[in-house]
Amino acid sequence: MKEEDVSCDVIDRSVLASLRELQDVGDPDIIAEVGGLFIKHSPDKVNAIMQSVENGDAKGLHMAAHSLKSSSAYVGAMHLSALAKELELMGRSNSLQGAAELAQRLKKEFILVMAALEKEINEPSKEHL
Repeated sequence: MKEEDVSCDVIDRSVLASLRELQDVGDPDIIAEVGGLFIKHSPDKVNAIMQSVENGDAKGLHMAAHSLKSSSAYVGAMHLSALAKELELMGRSNSLQGAAELAQRLKKEFILVMAALEKEINEPSKEHL
């Protein structure tokens, strides 16, 4: 599998296309802005998820996963958002059985998303220039 195939699987391009439609001429690149915010703030959310799972903190897990679920969907990271939603529901129901394994899967997906977003910001598709 080529590297670009991975970024296509990790980030839903239709979400990025929708964001690009909001782009005003002369404004900073909207993908760079939104993606940059995600890159800046989401590591703390992932760390909070991992810490909450480790500490058995269902409420903390619920809150951190809810926040990551929303922001990851906004940048088109739909699989990451789905994993966060599963963890959010576990936290909400105070049932953390299997949360550690799920959190590890989320962390791996998160690493892929970060790489794909950075690539998208640094090497925008020619079709969008």
